Amino acid sequence: MIEYSKSRKQILLMGKDWKWWVRTGFYVSFHPWLLFPRIIYNIRRSISDLKAVYGYYEYPHRIIFIAGLAMSATTWMKNLLARVPGYYTRPTPMPEHVMYTHGICDSAFSRIPKHGYSLFKTHLAPTHENIECIFRNGVEKVVVTYRDLRDVAVSRYHRLLDFPKLSKAFDYVDYRTMPKEKALDHSIEVIANDNIAWIRGWFEIARLYPGRVHFVRFEEMKKDTERVFRDVLCFYGIELADETIAAIVEAAKGKGDVKKNLRKAPLLPWGLSSNFRSGKVGNWREELSDAHIQKCKDRLGAVLIELGYEKDLNW
Repeated sequence: MIEYSKSRKQILLMGKDWKWWVRTGFYVSFHPWLLFPRIIYNIRRSISDLKAVYGYYEYPHRIIFIAGLAMSATTWMKNLLARVPGYYTRPTPMPEHVMYTHGICDSAFSRIPKHGYSLFKTHLAPTHENIECIFRNGVEKVVVTYRDLRDVAVSRYHRLLDFPKLSKAFDYVDYRTMPKEKALDHSIEVIANDNIAWIRGWFEIARLYPGRVHFVRFEEMKKDTERVFRDVLCFYGIELADETIAAIVEAAKGKGDVKKNLRKAPLLPWGLSSNFRSGKVGNWREELSDAHIQKCKDRLGAVLIELGYEKDLNW
């Protein structure tokens, strides 16, 4: 059994360490042009907010709020919606331990302009405290993305293999030092412990607040991105020209590899940064061993049937 190196009770210190700043500094010095999109984005945001004051946009909702399961196209959905004219991401100042545990508090909404249109991308835990917080701060509707948990476990393994968490995190585990079999076994266990409750929690929120939650399956986004995007726009009452929608879908496609994308991400505007890796559907069939698949049946089988990914455990 793998034990975490830190207690869950301790305060999480998840700020960037000096090594990160050095690496980022060197990267900026050799790629200064990557800062230009951020500057342009901020200028356009200011102009858009000014237009909103004079009623240039007539969207019915001031806030688009995404609460996605990690590794389930949350960033892809964010990159689509960030290209809707008038909507922009904002700084969301919060205590680090709140952010790290997928919570939220009132300070996250402190940078929202009164008349502008804002976009939030989160992995928000569906607790009643969090729901009450977003509702009292003007969030009226939420888009929730999710994915086959077997593929989530595989994606999580590859992400942490390339980008381990900081060693001071309470859930720090270094997959680089572990055999693949053991690391994937651990990843499945984490997904079972954390993500099943997350998904079921959001479906319960949707039951309690009819019409306020819209679910998006990663697999459907891969199959027909434009249709899924149109459904989300309709959910928020946003009307765009067909050519605008087509251009947004094309611009938001995942490109490059995860290492380059995550290296660029701190320099780019939050609304346009990417963490694209490969986004394969059903990749678990190639990566998981028979023992892993049996563990998935034992730990994830029930929820996979609930979500319609399987009819039974014969897979």
